Amino acid sequence: MNKKVIKRLFEYLRPYLGRLLLSFVSMLIVGGLSALLAYLIKPVLDDVFISKDKHMLILLPFAIIGAYFFKGFFTYLQGYQTHYVSEKILFNIRNQLFDHMLYLPMKFYDKYHTGELLSRLLNDSSVVQNSIANIVPNAIREFFTIIGLLVVIYANNFKLALIATVVFPIAVYPIIIFSKKMKNLGRKRQVSIAGITTLIQEAMVNIKLIKAFGNEKFESLSFQRECDEFLNINLSGIKINELTSPLMEFIGSLGIAFLIWFGGFLVFKGEITVGGFFSFITALFMLYKPFKTVAKASNEINVSVSSVERIFEILDKKPDIVSNKNLEFKGVKESIKFEHVYFKYENKDEYALNDISFEVKAKNSIAFVGESGGGKSTILDLIPRFYDVDKGKITIDGTDVRDFELKSLRRKIAIVSQRVLMFNRSIRENIAYGKSDLSDEEIISAAKSAYAHDFIMKLKNGYDTDLQEQGVILSGGEKQRIAIARAIVKNPDILILDEATSALDSESEQIVQKALLNLMGGRTVFVVAHRLSTIISTNHIVVVKNGHILAEGNHNELFDKCEYYKKLCKIQLSNDSSL
Repeated sequence: MNKKVIKRLFEYLRPYLGRLLLSFVSMLIVGGLSALLAYLIKPVLDDVFISKDKHMLILLPFAIIGAYFFKGFFTYLQGYQTHYVSEKILFNIRNQLFDHMLYLPMKFYDKYHTGELLSRLLNDSSVVQNSIANIVPNAIREFFTIIGLLVVIYANNFKLALIATVVFPIAVYPIIIFSKKMKNLGRKRQVSIAGITTLIQEAMVNIKLIKAFGNEKFESLSFQRECDEFLNINLSGIKINELTSPLMEFIGSLGIAFLIWFGGFLVFKGEITVGGFFSFITALFMLYKPFKTVAKASNEINVSVSSVERIFEILDKKPDIVSNKNLEFKGVKESIKFEHVYFKYENKDEYALNDISFEVKAKNSIAFVGESGGGKSTILDLIPRFYDVDKGKITIDGTDVRDFELKSLRRKIAIVSQRVLMFNRSIRENIAYGKSDLSDEEIISAAKSAYAHDFIMKLKNGYDTDLQEQGVILSGGEKQRIAIARAIVKNPDILILDEATSALDSESEQIVQKALLNLMGGRTVFVVAHRLSTIISTNHIVVVKNGHILAEGNHNELFDKCEYYKKLCKIQLSNDSSL
């Protein structure tokens, strides 16, 4: 078992040591009372049924009732305290994990699939919670019960007890063999759950695509394959768990058979009373359940440890986008420069950007054109520091963007992209996202500037309409106008438009273009254009291909001197009269 992981997990338990101590004392009392009930068999048989002691006849029933009452009370007390602690720890771990993931860089999300992260956030944390609430407390409580019952066994007859303490450790031996296998299966199980979660998440998000291609059967079979793997892992675990008990029982039965024979022999010789022997046998049989619980707990704890390791693996990821706390970004006064910038994605051998250099003056626009995958969007992602450059630098008014306080930098940047991101919240909340202090008048004003107010008011609940998952109730153009309204209320100094109109029809594009003009005024604007007609009037156009800048200039200059740009124009010429 990983001692470092257990020690680290203990830090989550530290604030609740008082409750854990109360739970621990309750476990101790429950274990003692369980042993007492086994011991009471001796006076019941010897004093009541054999000696016919009337005083004990009156006293013993009350003793048994009292023992069961207090055993029940302290079992409840222990159960409540441990569940309280486990729920609080689950709450803390999930919150810490979610909060930590929000601050991790984009390259972390490039590596881990959403389903994998959901599995760690929900499934792994639940496994840990169950271990703290049930597995470990039950094992400790039953351990105390074992100690108490062993006292009863030794108090009744030392010879029989000595034989019993040899037999029971042998019966537990199978657990030692299976423990390591259960840990490995536990890790495989959580990885398999992550795979299933990923498939479900992808299927739900892409359900329209699945139906459009009539690919339901393929996705269903893919899901079945994942579930089959999960089933086989579970069955392997069940096989080990279920094999444990019969092995323990068989080995234990050999010892018990011998103990009954030997105990009867001692009764005949008068070395032990009938009540003492039955008290011994009762305690011995009562030992089976706690021994089984403690033994199985070893397997289950190993499964939990693998889940804890997966959680800590995420928590140990360090944000490599470092924020300077001292220098606040207040806007672009002169220019933004890319100076010999190189960048490559993690686990990629080739650079996505190679020696990128250009300058855009404050309050001016710059447009990037080129084939898909050429590096245009990557250039834009470096400005708000979704990623940091590998070589070179990006400066704003001569200051490296890495020297600015990160929140202040991103607060002054708004992004409107081809893929409009919406929350399952009201239109009002989506427009005001990140600006909780906005008045209704400011929200409505922004919506009007984005040409969104009219269609919003036609909805049943107006601005309080719930957009559902990713705004499915809106058209592409409507969602884009909501995104533009959100950018307007942010009042950015730098505006990034990443193919903002590429997925729209001509009519929707015209409305969105009008909204974008309202948004672009007085700002430094970076534009990636799918349709060249949308940036043809821009004075500064940068042609990007395979991570390199081929040429810069206005439309006419580039058309004359850049064959690649000319080729792009001709491709669109037949569909766009403006070219």
